[in-house]
Parts: sequence; C-alpha cells; structure tokens
Amino acid sequence: MRTPWHHPRLVSAVLLGLLLTPAAAGRPVTAKAATACEGAVVHSVDAAQPGALPRLCIALGGVVRIINLGPGSLAAQPSTLVDCFYAAGTHQCRLIRAGTVRFTLAPDARALTVQVPAAVPGQPTTACSPPGSVVNLDTTEEMPWWAPCLRIGATLRVVNLGPGLLKAAPADAVTCRYEAGIHACQFRRPATVVFTATVDPASRSVTAVAVR
Repeated sequence: MRTPWHHPRLVSAVLLGLLLTPAAAGRPVTAKAATACEGAVVHSVDAAQPGALPRLCIALGGVVRIINLGPGSLAAQPSTLVDCFYAAGTHQCRLIRAGTVRFTLAPDARALTVQVPAAVPGQPTTACSPPGSVVNLDTTEEMPWWAPCLRIGATLRVVNLGPGLLKAAPADAVTCRYEAGIHACQFRRPATVVFTATVDPASRSVTAVAVR
C-alpha cells in the first residue's frame, strides 16, 4: 500500500477534505449500520470502535475513510481495486474498480468488506469532482498522484508535460488535447482509466475513475 507522498496528493487530500463536510462524510459507522448500497460517496469508519466492522456497499469512485488507525495498519485485497494513502491517523481509499474488496485492520486483524458496484442509480456522487470542474496533476511534483474521481463533464489536466508523452488505457474512453505543456482530457463514458506520463528518465501513472 502506498503512503502519502506529494504535494499533488496533499492537494488532493485538501480538496477531499473540502468534501468531508458532515453531510458528505457522515458520522463514522458501526457494525449495526445498514448495508444498502450507497453512491460514490465518502464513507467514514472508526477503527477505534470495538466489535465487528460493517459490511459496506459503495459505488465505484467512492472513498472508504478509516479513521483512528495508525500507519502500516491497513491491508486491502485485492489491492488492484483501491488506491489508498495515509495521513494523520486516517487511511483514505479510493474505490477504483468494481468488485469486492476486503480490508484487514491491524493489530487485531478485523475485516471490513466493501462491495463495489459500477454504479448505484439515484444515489449521490459526492466523492467525485463535479461537471465543469478541473483536476490538475503536475508532473514537476516529486510524489505520485492519488487516484481522482471525476464526473462526466469534468476535465483532468496533466500539466508540465510535453507533446506525445501522455498515454491513456483504454484510449477510447477519453479525448485528450495538448497545448503549451498541458494535456486536457475529458471522458467519453464512465470508465477506469490508467494515465501514464513519460517524464525522462522515468514515468508515473495514475488511475482515474469517471462516473456519471
């Protein structure tokens, strides 16, 4: 599991923090919480609460926020379904692919299971950047990027990168335009897309989620 690294990640954490109003993040849940599926929201779980952890259902693009848990104390399987970072006693994990992910919390090995559907129609999508907004990823920053989630109509920009140096997979899910060191990408459809920027002599990648 990756650890916090960069100013873009810190910026992402700040932006996410703006989403974590009481209405968006909600109160930390307990084992008695309902298991009805939520949209792509930020859902908080308090690891300091005793007893079994709840079984959750949160749409693709949402965030599982586990508070009161120290560094190196969270494992996710399969790890390909999430992108997590840690800061100040909180693990924030973006759900980047549909499926079922099992989080294990140390030291007591309690399990938190999260079902991740591709979408939950009619439910809020508060964990993703809204249409018309812009998410910037700067290649001059030293650290990797935490996975963003954008609603269709938002723009993902990779800045300070020359022409022909950004790849997207699957390529047919996005349309990217380049001008003056900026790659501006818009999603054609809901998808999970891996962007790879070639920054001599290495490259860096980020997984972005697009939802309606």
